[in-house]
Amino acid sequence: MINFLNAIGFTLLEQGYEIGLDWLGQFVRVIIESVGIVGVGIICFTLILKAITVPFDIYNRVKMRKQTLIMREMQPELEKLQKQYANDKMTYNQKMVELQKKNGYSILGACLPMIISFVIVIVAFQAFRAYSNYANLNFFVQMSEDYNAAILTNGADGIDYTLELQKDENGQIVLDENNDPIVVVKDGVYNLIREDGGESKPWDGSSFTEGDCTYTMSEVNGNLYMTVMPNDENKFLYYIYDLEETSVNREYMIDETRFAASSAVSDETKTQLAEAETDEAKRDVIVSYVKNIGAQAAKTWYDNNDAGFLWIKNVWYPDVSYNHPIPDYATFSNTFGNTMVRFEDGEERALSNVLSEGNYNDLTAAFTEEKNEPNGYFILIILSIGVMVLSQFVMMKSQKESNKYQTADGQGAKTQKIMLIVMPLIYAVFAFMYSAAFSLYMTISSIISLCVTLLSNLIIGHVFKKKEEARMVEERNRKPAWLIEREKREAEKNKKK
Repeated sequence: MINFLNAIGFTLLEQGYEIGLDWLGQFVRVIIESVGIVGVGIICFTLILKAITVPFDIYNRVKMRKQTLIMREMQPELEKLQKQYANDKMTYNQKMVELQKKNGYSILGACLPMIISFVIVIVAFQAFRAYSNYANLNFFVQMSEDYNAAILTNGADGIDYTLELQKDENGQIVLDENNDPIVVVKDGVYNLIREDGGESKPWDGSSFTEGDCTYTMSEVNGNLYMTVMPNDENKFLYYIYDLEETSVNREYMIDETRFAASSAVSDETKTQLAEAETDEAKRDVIVSYVKNIGAQAAKTWYDNNDAGFLWIKNVWYPDVSYNHPIPDYATFSNTFGNTMVRFEDGEERALSNVLSEGNYNDLTAAFTEEKNEPNGYFILIILSIGVMVLSQFVMMKSQKESNKYQTADGQGAKTQKIMLIVMPLIYAVFAFMYSAAFSLYMTISSIISLCVTLLSNLIIGHVFKKKEEARMVEERNRKPAWLIEREKREAEKNKKK
């Protein structure tokens, strides 16, 4: 007989565990998983988030356009203040604030919607990251469950039976008249000594049948045990309960005789078992077979729950060729090893303590191709960076005049140019660090932002066109011809730039 757990080195999860996910993460989960295709779900999440933030964005653009008109009107007075207080910036700033207040100009009024939108995006993105982490790890949780379930099909259908010592309301173990503990088997209660035809039988060797299992009691060196064996002779997996004074411990075992005779075992494996000359060789054959059962079940679950999208094999890893859909244990552990998982009883442990290297390698043994093929080809990363640069460029052009007036020395426009370079660079770093799901989110988000910018510029431009034309006519009437001509030449130079 083989001690199952020690033989295969895989910790069967007797109670499930889960990855922590707050209500916002759960909300993101509902959105993405309800679609059925993970990539499409991410796109839907992005669309919903943009639908929430776009009104703030449009309001901000309208407000900025109004503020720009006000700044235009104030420009002659600002230029006078600049000349008047050229050597006294403190006084100039004070006078400028007074002038802005007088004309109804407010930087905060233009920025507030943008700040609100930014906060919403940050909160939602944190929830998205939490779900991404959850979704990646949940793959391994689900595969572990299927791995275990496939192996346990070779045991009794009642494999989920629980055995414990009966306790009173104070948590004290209940003893019978012989001062022996009482064992609770699922819904049934059994004393250590059972009655049969009026004759008392000792614990050792006595047995009873419940469901499709036979329970056999034994006592070895003062330790009490209960063996649970499936009645089906083709099932070779059974388990033993070690009944301590205060607890019940379960160990899974394999009956070699049943294994060799089981119709569930392939003829090839039986031949290998028969040819094995040593007990160790026989054990290796059995262990290899049992491991393969679980590994194939894990692979089947993975194939049926595809995490790929377009050319990307696994969206929860970056779209790069040096990453793989199923990483090696070192990569997995470095990324998720410190993640806390919560068990049904409330206990939390680091994932590395639940899924060791041996466990991980057993679980992913059937993923030969997935461990070696590229997860992506940098396409989504390049595409997302390109779209972001284009979106930033269009936005910079649309806000050119506004940025010019926001500071007296034109620093607003300069800052925008710097951001056009810096922001894509920062994002590029994130794109390589985070998952392809992040890159997909940023790509769709940038495309929507680009469309909103172009459309809002068209609509807002049309709305404010008449006001601006009227103001320009008024300005021309106030300006001398030589000044108008100079401004015209400067405008043409700026267009060429």
